[in-house]
Amino acid sequence: MLPSWSEKFSVHHEIIDQQHQILFDLAHKAYKIANSHTTRNEVKDMITQFFDYMKTHFKDEEQYMQAIGYPRLEEHRKIHRKIVADMAAMVKSIHSANELKDKIMIMAQDWLLTHILQEDMQIEKYRKEAQSKNPTKQPQKFYLYVCACPGKEHKLTESMHIFVKNSTQSIRCKECQQSIKFQNALG
Repeated sequence: MLPSWSEKFSVHHEIIDQQHQILFDLAHKAYKIANSHTTRNEVKDMITQFFDYMKTHFKDEEQYMQAIGYPRLEEHRKIHRKIVADMAAMVKSIHSANELKDKIMIMAQDWLLTHILQEDMQIEKYRKEAQSKNPTKQPQKFYLYVCACPGKEHKLTESMHIFVKNSTQSIRCKECQQSIKFQNALG
């Protein structure tokens, strides 16, 4: 059985963690599809969902790694490219619904969750170590964002601000579901 999302898998980046949670959910849906009577089209739709979301997530995750100065960024990018290429090749080589089901399990277990549980945890380990090695304890700069919630403000760290600024998709408030907008820098 596949593991469920847990706080122990957090990389302490709200957006990346939300994306990881969605990927865990997709993996569980894939597991259910692979273990039930489904049509070839249902399985293909699931693979397409996975594929599309993974590409978006990988791009955002790479922006985050760049923002925090992650030293293994290029190596991690290569892993992402290999997963996407392997997945594309896998989808092209499928001939039957049962083969589709087998492949979707490989995708959910081996590629996705193994990648999150092993490779992405290295990013969090680096972030923690880098944070603890800041001997000057300089005050961190924050950036203020607003959304449609009355009086609500979102206080983002510099790395989050860089991520949001460079993201290709809008970042939304969890409560009102509206895009957050930059207001000003603090400190």
